[in-house]
Amino acid sequence: MIASEATFGDPQMRCHRLLPIIAGVVLGMLLYEVALGLAQERPTLLAGHGTLSGSILPLWVGAEAKLFEKHGLQIKPIYLPRAAGRPALLSGDIQIYFSAGPPLVQMRLGGADVVVTSCVVHKLTSKIMVTPAIQKVADLRGKVLAVANPGSASDFAARLFLGRQGMKPGQDVSLIYSGSTSAAFAALVNGRVQAIFATSPNDLQAAQAGFKPLLELGDLNIPYAGNCTAAMRSYITKQPARMRSFVAGITESIAYIRRRPTEAKGILQKYTRVSDPTILQHAYDSDTRYMEALPRPTPEGTKTILENLGVSGRAAEQFVTEFIDDQFMKQITDEGLLKQIYPNGIPPAR
Repeated sequence: MIASEATFGDPQMRCHRLLPIIAGVVLGMLLYEVALGLAQERPTLLAGHGTLSGSILPLWVGAEAKLFEKHGLQIKPIYLPRAAGRPALLSGDIQIYFSAGPPLVQMRLGGADVVVTSCVVHKLTSKIMVTPAIQKVADLRGKVLAVANPGSASDFAARLFLGRQGMKPGQDVSLIYSGSTSAAFAALVNGRVQAIFATSPNDLQAAQAGFKPLLELGDLNIPYAGNCTAAMRSYITKQPARMRSFVAGITESIAYIRRRPTEAKGILQKYTRVSDPTILQHAYDSDTRYMEALPRPTPEGTKTILENLGVSGRAAEQFVTEFIDDQFMKQITDEGLLKQIYPNGIPPAR
């Protein structure tokens, strides 16, 4: 009997020793349930995008750095290639479409009540990469140029640029649709085409393969609507708080990308699956060069797109009024978010 008590100790003493452990376990379970409940209270929005390049970095960073969660949302980025994001937005399969301006403008011209709430880039940016034999813009006559898809950013850039150079797409310069920017690069490498409109990292890859840049469109300072957030007006009307949170998250993501390049490049590597440090640095530099700290959609950028589609005058003014909704940008500005993330003032685009 004495041996038994020496081995196992006093029952009451054992109980007292176990109480703190039991309390800790119960508290941990309660905290887990609270955290789980908070996560479940955050609505999840599906945000589609049609390319795997640095232009999507604000969306990816917002999701990975939990900046959307800070504003009460969970965002799931979804890659939808070959313009699949357009029907997905119309059907409600996704709530947000992160896209260049031209496809969104064309959707609205086609009758869809699409609204733009933010645009990260305010000027047309892209490089024309060509074969070594092409020395000047005039040498593009009679050549074949590859763009991604009908109505895509590269298609718009090609038609706008060629038109301003006095050349007609399909006549003076042949256009082919490759289906993606990476496929356009492949067509350049295998000799099917002599020119492409390239963004990072395809421009660097083309240069490494022996091709050369003919022109940087960003140097021309053409107003544009790039890397825009779009949603259906019906969704915005029903869920204004969610849209405000999304715009706030995108705006904070831009500041994060500027402040924390190492983390931003790590996120870029995860989504693009590019591990080469040189390519990652080039992509980061290229895509942050024209990134606006205040991603407010501009009428001038939309009008450039409309002009290229033959819409001008009063029709263009009316379109801009219905297409751009900057209430959420104004809201987060009035709330002081910009002063929080940029205490020393809003920096200009690089």
